[in-house]
Amino acid sequence: MDSKTFLQIIQNLEFLKTTDQLKTACEEFCHLLEIPYYLMGMVSQDSLYTPNMNVLTNYPKQWMDIYFEQEKHRHDPVVIYMMNKHAPTQWSQLFQLGQFSDAKSQAFMREAKSFGLKNGLSIPIRSTTGEFAVFSLAIDDDSEQGNIKLNNKLPFAHTFGVNLFERFITLQSPETHEFKLTSREKQCLFWACEGKTAWEISQIINVTERTVLFHLNNVTKKLGAANRQHAVSLAMRHGIITPNI
Repeated sequence: MDSKTFLQIIQNLEFLKTTDQLKTACEEFCHLLEIPYYLMGMVSQDSLYTPNMNVLTNYPKQWMDIYFEQEKHRHDPVVIYMMNKHAPTQWSQLFQLGQFSDAKSQAFMREAKSFGLKNGLSIPIRSTTGEFAVFSLAIDDDSEQGNIKLNNKLPFAHTFGVNLFERFITLQSPETHEFKLTSREKQCLFWACEGKTAWEISQIINVTERTVLFHLNNVTKKLGAANRQHAVSLAMRHGIITPNI
């Protein structure tokens, strides 16, 4: 793929307004790369216990039905590995690792291969507000030639995946969270995120402890949090509080 064509594909993503249009863009991208399958899976961490999952893919429907009905994502080696990594990986390399040499992981891969997903390239992507995604390209070829083909596509896949992720987030959450906190509320919340008690915060910003508690209670209500600890978590997750650079 020449750089001019690729740049145009990336620029066009910005103007897409529906998930169907995103799917079409992914299919066109795969066609140009001569890669048959793609998947963008995104997890929103509004709730850690019950995270919201969204998927764009042209993987075989029968496989995806089995995948979600049997909750295979809970023991999918690619998902497990990607959750704690920042670098892309090829599936063929992943399954050589000792942690995925168990019978369950090997059975999972054999089943995926039976649907034509014999090898792939997966890229972990994270946003500043807590969303996590994996962008994958898959091929029906587990030979060394297949490995070489995937390696050659990595630069394009990485750039496309990151830009696709940004657009996907925008379409999934068109209304961004707007928490109108006062400067004093943000100040108290900032130090709460640093693990400071109300008394310690009062000494740092030179107000009474009662005033700090008042502001933190207001923050908790405005964020819709259950308590101060939950408010701190939400503040970090939504980027309300950022490092003091």
